[in-house]
Amino acid sequence: MWNPKPFLIVISLCFSALSTCTAASGGKPLVTAITKDASTLLYTAPLKDGRPLVVDLSDLAITLACSSKTGTVTTLSASATDGANPLFPVSFSAAASCASKPPAGAVGVAGLAPSSQSFPAQVARTQKVANKVALCLPSDGKTTTGNSVGVAIFGGGPLFFIPSDRGDFTTMLAGTAPLHGFNGSPGYFLSATGIAVDQKKVPLSGPLVVGLSSTIPYTALRADVYAPFVKAFDQAAAGPNWSSFVSRLAAVSPFERCYNSTKLSVGLSRLGYPVPLIDLLLEGGQTFSVLGANSMVQVNANTACLGFVRMKAVGGHQAPAAVIGGFQLENHLLVLDEEKKQFGFTTFLGAIGLSCSNFNFTRAA
Repeated sequence: MWNPKPFLIVISLCFSALSTCTAASGGKPLVTAITKDASTLLYTAPLKDGRPLVVDLSDLAITLACSSKTGTVTTLSASATDGANPLFPVSFSAAASCASKPPAGAVGVAGLAPSSQSFPAQVARTQKVANKVALCLPSDGKTTTGNSVGVAIFGGGPLFFIPSDRGDFTTMLAGTAPLHGFNGSPGYFLSATGIAVDQKKVPLSGPLVVGLSSTIPYTALRADVYAPFVKAFDQAAAGPNWSSFVSRLAAVSPFERCYNSTKLSVGLSRLGYPVPLIDLLLEGGQTFSVLGANSMVQVNANTACLGFVRMKAVGGHQAPAAVIGGFQLENHLLVLDEEKKQFGFTTFLGAIGLSCSNFNFTRAA
C-alpha cells in the first residue's frame, strides 16, 4: 500500500529511558493496543512516540516519513507483558525505510510480513523473544477506548482476556494451517481446498491460494471465485433456514449483495445477523468460519451488505483466489508463527461472549 525507498541500515539496539530493557537478559514479549480508524478502516498501533503506525500484514518493513535514500534508525516503544497486563514500558531502536508521505491518520507503517526487517523480526532480535505475533483486530472504529481497542503481542504468548481465568487463548486455537509463499509476493498465504456456504461446497477448481490482509477492509475474491460464491450465497439465503430473515435491497457500493437489516435484526444474536455460514476449508482439514458478525457490513440504518467484493483484475490466475480482509479477521485471535511457518486462529470471540477488546491494558502493580 505504501512504496518506500529501499533501506540499507540494519541496527538492533535495545534501551529504555523509562525502565530496564529486557533484551539483554532475554525476554518478555511486547504488547500494544490496536485501534481501527473509522475513516480509513486501517488498524494502527501507537508505536512511535505514542503516535500510530499502520499495522500491515503485507508490508516487509517499518516505514516512516523521511527523505534518506538509505533509511533511518528510529526509536519505537511498547510495553513488556506477561500476557495478562502491560508490565513496564520498553523502547528500542529499529531500522526503518523512508517514504515521502505516510498513510492517512498515521505517521508510518509497522510491516508484519515475513522479513528480517519486519516489526516482529526486529522485536524478536532486540527483545530475545520468538518471531511470533498474536493479533486481535477490533471491530469498532468509532472511538479509541473500550470496545474499539484490540491487542497485539509480539514475541509469542501467553495472551489472556478478561476474565483471565479462562486461560491462555494462544493455546485454545480453533485451527492451524501452514503458511506459504506466493509468487514472491510479500505477506502471509494459506492453501485452501475450497469454500463452503451453508455447509455446501462451492464448485471451484482447487487448491486455492488465500492471502491475509489488514489493509484491505473486506475480503476480495478473484472473479472466477466471486461469481460461483455469490451464486451459492444467493441459493442458500433463499432456502428455508434463512429466507424469513433475508430480504434483498439495492446494492450499495462496493458491495453487490445487500439486505434489509431491520428484517435481519429479528434473528440477531451474538453471532451476528442470521445469514448462511461461510467456511474457508483450509489445508490439513481445518475450517476458518465466517459468521454473520464477520460477513455482514452495516452500511446504513436499514441496510447490511455481504462484505465480500470482486477482486480487481490483476492478471487472471496470477492473483490469489482470495484475500481475507480486515473485517473478516476481526474478533478472532490470530497467531502468526514465522518460526513454525504456521497460522493459528480462534473461533469468533463473540460466540463465547468476548471480543478483542477484552485484554486488560491496566498496568500490573
